[in-house]
Amino acid sequence: MAKNLSTFAIAEKLHVDPGSIANWIDQKLLKAHRTPGGHRRVAVEDLLRFLREHKIPIPAGLETQPVRVLVVDDEPAITKVIAHAVKKAHPDYEVLEANDGFHAGSMVATHRPDVVILDLRMPGMDGFEVCRLIKSQEATKHAEVLAMTAYPSAEAEKTILECGARACLNKPLDMDRLLREVAISLQ
Repeated sequence: MAKNLSTFAIAEKLHVDPGSIANWIDQKLLKAHRTPGGHRRVAVEDLLRFLREHKIPIPAGLETQPVRVLVVDDEPAITKVIAHAVKKAHPDYEVLEANDGFHAGSMVATHRPDVVILDLRMPGMDGFEVCRLIKSQEATKHAEVLAMTAYPSAEAEKTILECGARACLNKPLDMDRLLREVAISLQ
């Protein structure tokens, strides 16, 4: 689930008019921020706090799940290094690992991660195919894909972005940049 919700998404979940959500925000009952485009967004945690304080029933599926990050690389040592870096920077995240495209696809379907850090070159099902699979399924298309490759090329980057990845990073990875990209993916 997204970490920030629009007033319309909240209204739909609570079965109220979007104007009611706007009024709650204007009255400073519900904390919100504005996007660069001027749209209101409410953090899920702030919405949950508001609902509890006002004794409004929490709709099914709104309770926060931990942020899930899936790291996929056919080299287990790389997977472990990336997973460790993400977990160290964000101890509250659930970090999952897969070492091939097939296992990654299974984990995406089962765990529905928020972010997938995905190697492009893997035997069997490569990163392009995994990304297409993620983005083609209604239940998983919300996941942000951050591709990575040790063999950078303009063509590979163009293709993976067309498949639905948000970014393509070169190996060896700049861990600070990777962590920034993960944070941007969760906004």
